[in-house]
Amino acid sequence: MQFNVPQFIEVEDKIIGPLTLKQFLYLGAGAGLLFILWFFLKLGFFIVAAIPIGLFCGALAFYKVNGRPFISFLASLIKYSSKPKLYLWRKK
Repeated sequence: MQFNVPQFIEVEDKIIGPLTLKQFLYLGAGAGLLFILWFFLKLGFFIVAAIPIGLFCGALAFYKVNGRPFISFLASLIKYSSKPKLYLWRKK
């Protein structure tokens, strides 16, 4: 009996156009947040708030650090920063 072995398991499926589901959700969440801010902020404040939000959501969707997604890099950064560290020094 033969079994089919899955190929390319590291590559996520493109569901919505050229985007994966995660990428679409990150960009959709950023666009939704900017849409809400559009009604509560004046134009100058909106532009100042929109640039970092857009860059952050774009980085979540597309940027990779050493081949890993940006969200896993952020999780590792927060975990490393929040844990206590023990520094040992031994003089030889």
